[in-house]
Amino acid sequence: MKFKFNTILVKELSESLKFYTDILNLKTVDKFSPNEGINIVFLKDDDGNKFELIENKMENKSFDRKSIVTLGFDVENLDKTMYFLKQNNIKIAKGPITIPNGRFIVIEDPNGVGIGLYENL
Repeated sequence: MKFKFNTILVKELSESLKFYTDILNLKTVDKFSPNEGINIVFLKDDDGNKFELIENKMENKSFDRKSIVTLGFDVENLDKTMYFLKQNNIKIAKGPITIPNGRFIVIEDPNGVGIGLYENL
């Protein structure tokens, strides 16, 4: 069995797409609307890992709670990453936190999905 992709339900696809492409530097690989009110975008990172963002305008789900999904990404330089995030008005929710093999911070996407950014030392 091989991992295929993660799916994240989003409340506003355009806002989420901007975050994942501009802030996390993911690339759009596919974009389509299988049914009225449903919009799907597939993104991938430099290693080919895929993420699916789904916006369903036909279903009125509550996005008031924090997501139980967390994504983790490696970064080369956490200090430079934190500077970039600050320049783009992205709040650091936790950290930096030192761990045995490095350090990390946690940010949130526009839907409250936790994103860990890890620097290995």
